[in-house]
Amino acid sequence: MDTSTAPPGNETSDQIGPPAELAPIIAKYHFFNDLIAGVLSIMINLLLIFVVTKRISSATKVFKKVMGLTKSFEILFSVSYIITAPVFTSISIPPDFTGLMIVNTGWQFNVKCSLVFLCLAMLLLTQQIFLSPLLYYFRYAQVCRKTGVTCIDVFLISFLNCLLHVFTSVCLCFASMPTIMDAFKLSDVAKRFTGIKSVFLLLSYTKEETTTRDRFNQIISIISAIGYATSLIFSILVMLFCTVKINMKIRESKNTSNNLLLLQKKMNRVLLTQFFCPLIFIQVPFYYSVLGPIVGLSQGLATDLLPLLFAWSPVINTLIIFILNSEIRNALIGKQRMTATSDARRSFANEN
Repeated sequence: MDTSTAPPGNETSDQIGPPAELAPIIAKYHFFNDLIAGVLSIMINLLLIFVVTKRISSATKVFKKVMGLTKSFEILFSVSYIITAPVFTSISIPPDFTGLMIVNTGWQFNVKCSLVFLCLAMLLLTQQIFLSPLLYYFRYAQVCRKTGVTCIDVFLISFLNCLLHVFTSVCLCFASMPTIMDAFKLSDVAKRFTGIKSVFLLLSYTKEETTTRDRFNQIISIISAIGYATSLIFSILVMLFCTVKINMKIRESKNTSNNLLLLQKKMNRVLLTQFFCPLIFIQVPFYYSVLGPIVGLSQGLATDLLPLLFAWSPVINTLIIFILNSEIRNALIGKQRMTATSDARRSFANEN
């Protein structure tokens, strides 16, 4: 990722990035999109945390803690997106410069503070990739193990999270910090979106290694890219593994009641939906609009617009929980009766 070598000097800023008349429109779409989605996300996630922790007596402590932790991350992600409203735009300068600019089009503070918020938004965006496999793994431990979720499980998840996401996102932000020369060459491109001076991150693999810092940044960027690719593959494998194991465990149960079969069908729907939600709203846009332009594989208007889906991932994910989980839905509307699903859940727990 190019952080110390700006684009070739013989190109003007008008030839870099989106057209000047289109950039403000893209920025407005991102600002209002992230604002609306962020406010909705904060409201319904706080509501879900309240319902799970205060109105569902059958929920285990582990379930409440996991739900509270994951939804807290989604709330922080939404807050960071409201503040920064980041715009992802591809840059391509013949013959060999391709890259990505991430421009802060939200609230403008001093340079250092705005960069911190922008990097925090990238870190929390990366964290969204790992939330679904985390929930899958905890559900697998609850259903398929007699001991349930243990301290070792929590430690393992925390370690993998730090290794695959915190570390890779920190590497990404470190390698994408613009230098003085980058700011001089590309500040006009960032200014097109907001009309005022805005901070940005610059990501590119096509750079000239002239100093030790250039080589070091190149190594860090490669480590980050490998980490992101590993995260995608790892997340998909974890979700597939847990889905198969959970279904096998339910089918192997000796006394499979009708309520338990009903629970299996509902669980399959929830798992399948939670699999495709981050895939559509986080992973596909991320790898197309963030990593693609860095190596010149994706450019154009789609790169600028696909990241609009990022802000809606917490909203859709939480709405799915309300819609498909009858126990949470009944607790929300004030029904306290025992549902078939909760009957089956207790029956399954007693059998194991």
